[in-house]
Amino acid sequence: MVDFASMDLGAGPVEPETADPPDALGQHLLLHDAGRVWDLGPALVDTDADGVPDTLTRVGVSGLVIFTDSDHDGEVDKVTSLAADGTYESASREGAGQPWRPTDSGRLG
Repeated sequence: MVDFASMDLGAGPVEPETADPPDALGQHLLLHDAGRVWDLGPALVDTDADGVPDTLTRVGVSGLVIFTDSDHDGEVDKVTSLAADGTYESASREGAGQPWRPTDSGRLG
């Protein structure tokens, strides 16, 4: 799946104890993985048409990576990578600290 450490996710991981408090982050999405936390910035797209932005996209080493907070708690719980050759992989997790589990993969087109 996605190697978050090898991606350009912004300024890099922040230590949980030094991260801004939730009210200062507003609608920012946080990615927790392997004891690290990344502030990905604000969600920009409303993928479930409920009026709340829940998704953002970043460029990864081999293509695009889509980060989604499907339960609106501010933490990414679904990640989909889309490679330049049309292959994709998705993973999700039930909550912070839970393992990432593959949910789908294949090729577009």
